[in-house]
Amino acid sequence: MTATAAPEIVGLAELDELTAAELLACVGDAETAERRAGLAKLELALQWCVLHPASEETGAAVWGDAGLPGFTQCDEALGGAGCPLVAAHAPEPFAAALGVSTMAGMQVLADALNLSHRLPRTWALVRALGVAPWKARRLAQATHHLSAQAAAFVDARLVDRLDACGAVLIDRVVAEAAARFEPEPQADAEDAGKASWDVHLTHRVDGGFAGTSHLEATGDTVDLTSFYDLVCDQAAHLATLGDTDTLGQRKAKALGVIADAQGQLELKVAPVPRRSLTKTRAYLHLSLTDLLGLPDGLARVGEVERLGPLTVARIQDWLGSTRATIVPVLHLGEVPPEQERAVDEHDPPPAMREKVILRDPHCVFPWCQAGSRSCDQDHIDPYLPLDEGGPPGQTRPSNLAPLCRRHHNAKTARRWRYRRNPDGTYTWHGPHGRSFRVTGDGTRRIDA
Repeated sequence: MTATAAPEIVGLAELDELTAAELLACVGDAETAERRAGLAKLELALQWCVLHPASEETGAAVWGDAGLPGFTQCDEALGGAGCPLVAAHAPEPFAAALGVSTMAGMQVLADALNLSHRLPRTWALVRALGVAPWKARRLAQATHHLSAQAAAFVDARLVDRLDACGAVLIDRVVAEAAARFEPEPQADAEDAGKASWDVHLTHRVDGGFAGTSHLEATGDTVDLTSFYDLVCDQAAHLATLGDTDTLGQRKAKALGVIADAQGQLELKVAPVPRRSLTKTRAYLHLSLTDLLGLPDGLARVGEVERLGPLTVARIQDWLGSTRATIVPVLHLGEVPPEQERAVDEHDPPPAMREKVILRDPHCVFPWCQAGSRSCDQDHIDPYLPLDEGGPPGQTRPSNLAPLCRRHHNAKTARRWRYRRNPDGTYTWHGPHGRSFRVTGDGTRRIDA
């Protein structure tokens, strides 16, 4: 094989036989293959939309159906202005076939629609393998909110350089289009910006970051700059006091120093002690072995809901200065249906609802991660009122599962069906012959 050979990706066993030039040629081949695969995915997505047009009977898919916070009141169609509407429950089978969440599948469909109907020059370039599909999708998402005329402006301005430009240039041209074609929204942007001022605290749950949280503030530029300067000054002062942590770590610690200083100032001004209004309820998931501290040679570990796994010792230390109610959640295995508590009303009582939420922390639809506290409590076997011939005891934990609103609607419309297995997993059957097993570790395809 030489650097000028026809594009062909060699097997892994042959890689150590390649020269540097040949290896770089293979990198180019891999990029071409990736572009072909990305194009194929977009072409398939576009054809899926063609096969599933919206109608009065099906309704239209909108972003508000995504089942995620912030989208629940949104009736915005998948594609931008000028794109055809897609049937309401078309995204689920497509997303499941890709092995991604419904939200991610909706994004692929939206990108294909926007490229084909709003960015035709870019779409032609993608089909000619002249630009990476991921970059074209980035452009489709950046222009989604623009009018059709503004999107066409961006399309014309970037088509000759999209393959070489980066995100900064894309955003700059998109902002220019918004200013040119949508002057009134642009004029209101400053007022809208103030409406977005807020402070958010997010607890990290990804591996290795237990006990670390993320603070995000959006506000007046001068105010935030002044506060940031104060944080940096305090971080520098910590260094003079002998703190050897990194600058980033010292800036994070400075927040606590500033908060403590403010608390001391308030005590001097108003020495009457104030009772904290903060009430914390921590759901601690742990095994009976960890709870009893049995000598098995392993560290005792629990998982705090929304915060991730921590050692029991770390949890005790972390909560030592916090007024918190700790609710232990013991995982003792499945309870036989005949031993479950059941009620005859449609809505489960609070204790039963809490049990289902703690048992299944997120929507049990394939690849969905919507938190179960914001989900509906679905009757796996549909509930039939007693006065209409329904059997007693239909509302019980083994017949309940958390489903986000979108996937609850998909199940209710009988486009999808599922069952809860004796081991606590779920088996789903889609409308096109595909089946999936949802477990605590994720989703797996189980097609024959």
